[in-house]
Amino acid sequence: MGRFSGKVALVTGAARGLGRVTAIAFAREGAKVALADIDEAGARETLDMVRVAGGEALFTPADVRVERDVEAMVAKTVDAYGRLDCAVNNAGVVRFKPIVDETEEGFNFHIDVNLRGVFFCMKHEIRQMRQNGGGSIVNQSSITGSLTGNPAEGAYAASKGGVDGLTKTVALEVAKDNISVNAICACGIDAPGDVFHQWMEKEGVTPEAAGKLFPIGRMGKAEELTESVLFLCSEQARFIVGHLLVVDGGWIAR
Repeated sequence: MGRFSGKVALVTGAARGLGRVTAIAFAREGAKVALADIDEAGARETLDMVRVAGGEALFTPADVRVERDVEAMVAKTVDAYGRLDCAVNNAGVVRFKPIVDETEEGFNFHIDVNLRGVFFCMKHEIRQMRQNGGGSIVNQSSITGSLTGNPAEGAYAASKGGVDGLTKTVALEVAKDNISVNAICACGIDAPGDVFHQWMEKEGVTPEAAGKLFPIGRMGKAEELTESVLFLCSEQARFIVGHLLVVDGGWIAR
């Protein structure tokens, strides 16, 4: 039996990248998985992959910028599976632009998806988890935010820094409800569609060259990221409250 047999996990941004590999990882560990995204075609590809991995899953369309979509997403999950035990708020965007060239629309886009979306998700996930008697939430943040900056990522950094603060505060609000809330601050994960991959494409950097930027000498494997997520969602991590777990191959320590 897997670590999450009998559990129900919800993953936003599940159509590609880290959301996809996280959903598949939960399925392999026995969880029933709800896949949420605005990209229906991509999410249905993930759905097929989950089923090939032997898992049970459903797709629920959701734009995390819209609260009624998020509320319906959680409701559909519970209607199908009866509960919600784990939620990974992974949906996110990045557009590279120096702050002097950033537009109001561009700045708001980052805040709406990356920060407002996490707010809506946690609000409705927590309401359901309280009815369950507990649960675990992991927010996908970034080292670019409250831990460090990066040129041409001002709007992104502002949104992720907000996620960090929101994670810590909400974690304290719900700790006594047997709900754990933490965040992953990752960098350099080798998953197509990930923010670091988008930066590599923008700069024309190969995976081999990118790996040399990290003290560990390589990029991170997607499985190394998902293992961190699954750990924070597990019973073994219940005493971890409001933590920002850095998964970056030594980037920050350097």
